[in-house]
Amino acid sequence: MNYIYLILATFAFSTLMYLYLRKKTHMNLKFLYLDNILTAIISSLLSTWFYSSTLNFPSSMILGIVLVPIIGFTILQIRFWRTPKRKLKAENDQIVSPADGNIIYINKINLNDDFISIKKGRISNLSEITDTDMISKPCWQIGINMTPFDVHKNCSPIDGKILLSKHINGEFYSLKDLRSMTENERHTYIIENDKLRVGVVQIASKLVRRIDSYIEEGNDVFKGEWVGMIRFGSQVDVFLPIETKILVSEKQQIYAKKTIIAEYK
Repeated sequence: MNYIYLILATFAFSTLMYLYLRKKTHMNLKFLYLDNILTAIISSLLSTWFYSSTLNFPSSMILGIVLVPIIGFTILQIRFWRTPKRKLKAENDQIVSPADGNIIYINKINLNDDFISIKKGRISNLSEITDTDMISKPCWQIGINMTPFDVHKNCSPIDGKILLSKHINGEFYSLKDLRSMTENERHTYIIENDKLRVGVVQIASKLVRRIDSYIEEGNDVFKGEWVGMIRFGSQVDVFLPIETKILVSEKQQIYAKKTIIAEYK
C-alpha cells in the first residue's frame, strides 16, 4: 500500500510542477501530458527503488534519499524554464538581442548567397526565407548559441508586426545520412516596422525537438516581448539589414532584451 501512495504522490507532484511550468511558459498542452507522464514514471520508479532499498534505515534518511533527486530535478527545471524580469533600456533606433548565449558567427550575406544556418557543423537551408523576398540581401546574420545555463526564452529584437511565423518540423535521420544536415526543427519569424525588417530563426537540438511559439502572423509585438521558447540545446540566428551598425562581436556573451546588438538610423 505504501508503494501506491508513493507513486500517487509522485504523479501529483509532477503534474503540479508541469501545470506551473505551463502557466509560466505557455508550453504546448501536448507536452504537458507527454513530458509529465514520462517524468512521473521515471520519478516513481526511482522513488520506489530508493524506498525498497532503504527499509532498514531510519525514516528520516529514507525521506531524505527520496527527496534529494526530486528537489534537485525541480530546481534544475525551474532554472531552465525561468523568465527573467529585465528592464528594456534600448532606444528606438536600437536592436536588442533575441536570445541569451554567445555569438558564434557574424556573417555578411551577399546578393548571390543563400540563407543558411550552421549549427554544430550541420547546415540548414532556410527555404522559408530564401523562397520569399521578405529579407533583402545583402544583410547581416548573427548566430547565437544557447547553453543549458542560458535563458531559453526568446524575444522580439524590435517593435513591429509579425509578417511570418512558420514552424519547420525536424526529422530523426542517421548522422551518416546527408539529410541530417538540413533537418533540424526550427521556427522562423519575420518582424517589420516602418523603418526595417528583421528575421529571427529558432533552431532546436536534433535529439530533443521542442519549440513553443507564443505569437501568430499578424500579431503586433513590442521590443523585448517574449515570442517563444526552445527546449533544449538551442541556437538563434537573427538577420538584420546591411545598413544597421553591428555593436557586438564573435564569442561575446549576450542577453535577450538586455544586450543591444545593433542600431539603425
